Order: sequence, then structure tokens, then C-alpha cells
Amino acid sequence: MTWQEYAVFLLESIGIYNRDLMLHYYKKIKKFMIWYKNKYGVEIENIPEVADKKLENQKKAISWRRIARAIEKNDFYLKKLSFAQTKTDDKELERLIHKWDNLLNRNTKTDDKNLIKIIEENDKVERGNNNDSKDE
Repeated sequence: MTWQEYAVFLLESIGIYNRDLMLHYYKKIKKFMIWYKNKYGVEIENIPEVADKKLENQKKAISWRRIARAIEKNDFYLKKLSFAQTKTDDKELERLIHKWDNLLNRNTKTDDKNLIKIIEENDKVERGNNNDSKDE
């Protein structure tokens, strides 16, 4: 399996369970590819499977491996693709957590500290709401 096939496989696998999350990743990856096309003239069909690992780690090269690794790490903000965390992304994440709380919860595997923080805050709110309803 190529890195491109693996990236598509990961997106499709996410889409089976959570179409909204798949579309979130898809839109950001598309924006990433358009930026590279406009900045460096790299067409989608010319994106390499891998680039120099050092350049990938420094976020200075586009590759399918870099895209796949970002999805694989559950990098919601796609920081590994040079995106910053935005308020719009935070709102989208909160919406997804409320809609898909069975998939995005404290058991979600991720290295993203901001994602973990938002999930933990959501858990606190949920526990508080459950305690309030028990008191009534």
C-alpha cells in the first residue's frame, strides 16, 4: 500500500464511523494541497509518497506520508501539516464532541494536548450536568 492509498484508507475508515470528522480532515488537507500548489506549483498528482524525513519533520516538505501520519495521529487541528489551532476549529471540535461523544471522549487516542484538554473540559461539563440532574 502506498502512503497515498494509506491516507485515503484512513479518511475512508474515519468516514465509516464519523462523516463529519472525515470531512473536517478532507477540507483541511485540500486547503493544504491548494496552498502547496499556489506557493510551490506542486499539483496533487505530483505530491511525492515521501520526502526527506528531516524536511517533513520541520514541516518544509509535502508528502503523502506526512498527510497520512497527521491523520493517523488523530491530529484534529492538523498541526503536523502546519495549521494553527483556530477558534473555528475549537467550535467544530466541540460540536463534534457533542454529536459523536461515543467516539470522541477521554478514551480517544491522541497526542494533541489541545484536543485532550477540550475533551477533558467536555467531560467535566458532562459530569456536572449529570450531577445537577441527580440533585433534582
